[in-house]
Amino acid sequence: MNAKQATSGPAHAAGPPRVLVAALLTAAAIATTAPRPAAALTVYEKEDFSLGIALRMQPRVELTRSTSGTVRDFMVRRSRLGISGKTKKVQYRLEWKIDGTDQIGATPAAAVENAYLQYPLGNGVELRAGLYDVPFSRDRLTSDSKQLAVDRGAVSGLPDGFGLADNVTGFHVIGKVDGGRAEYALGLFDNRTIAGQFQDVPMVAGRLDLNLGATQDVLWSTHFGDKSWYSVGLNGNYQGRIQDATGADQGYRGAAGIDGMVDVPAWSGRVIVIGEANLVTIRPPTGGGALQHKAWMLGLGWLTWKERLQPIVRFDETRVETAGGEVLTGVMIVGANLYQQGHGLKLQGDLRFQSGTGEALDGGRLQAQIDF
Repeated sequence: MNAKQATSGPAHAAGPPRVLVAALLTAAAIATTAPRPAAALTVYEKEDFSLGIALRMQPRVELTRSTSGTVRDFMVRRSRLGISGKTKKVQYRLEWKIDGTDQIGATPAAAVENAYLQYPLGNGVELRAGLYDVPFSRDRLTSDSKQLAVDRGAVSGLPDGFGLADNVTGFHVIGKVDGGRAEYALGLFDNRTIAGQFQDVPMVAGRLDLNLGATQDVLWSTHFGDKSWYSVGLNGNYQGRIQDATGADQGYRGAAGIDGMVDVPAWSGRVIVIGEANLVTIRPPTGGGALQHKAWMLGLGWLTWKERLQPIVRFDETRVETAGGEVLTGVMIVGANLYQQGHGLKLQGDLRFQSGTGEALDGGRLQAQIDF
């Protein structure tokens, strides 16, 4: 991997914002058409069988500042290729990924991101089995291609670090009521951060979404057009009798959370407000007192200029309990998104400000995306 360490010092203090602002202004000049939503490409459809393909690519540059200097990192943050469709009324999806190509500290390798079958059970109820996102956390359930900022934040990174969010293997029942006004999910899953022999009892996870406005694409973090979305989600999971190599089995992990989204036409454009709060409880297999970790976030975006430009701001706070006390971290993200074809073709850039680092600016990201 090429060296990517920039010299520290006053001459470089304004480097990250100048690079990102210049790139955003350049992109604004080429964003000349109104956005249209992207869709997967259907390549075959006949009677009771269909086949579609999907592709996503996210080239990115990141600049990170610390007391030791500024680090520049060019990468392809994500590349995805997938197929999906139906056969005999059963939905299927298979998606491959190579993430972190040329990213500092990453070891990119081809892997399966999603692989599941979804069976209709009748009356709007379906059974999904395989590898996919556990039904917990709006921030994690929202695709990385539909995020308000360049990437997800600490509010979902906290439960994800304990295997309580993001991709896992298992099965669950999902359903809709009143045309999607209410959606529910409940199932059993493995925890990918715990060795299989130490988790005889699976993780139970469930989620309830209430959608008081539009019911399509409720997990997007930006919509287009003239519809209004009002959504609230409640979710939780729990896994007990977690073991270790000594045979101790008093461990458990659990999480509870609430999240919401309002996205409505306003001020000659659209305004979106999203929020989430999560509580994570962890007890080791040896028993004793459990540690509680808390996280919350609030995000705001204004879609304007014929739905092409979207200034955004997002704040995440985590409170991690340790034996020595609570560790508080706050991160504010300020940026903008430029849409050429909805989420299918866009450019995102943001700046990072983190508490307790001693830096006026902690870094920035600029990312292009194609997604269909």
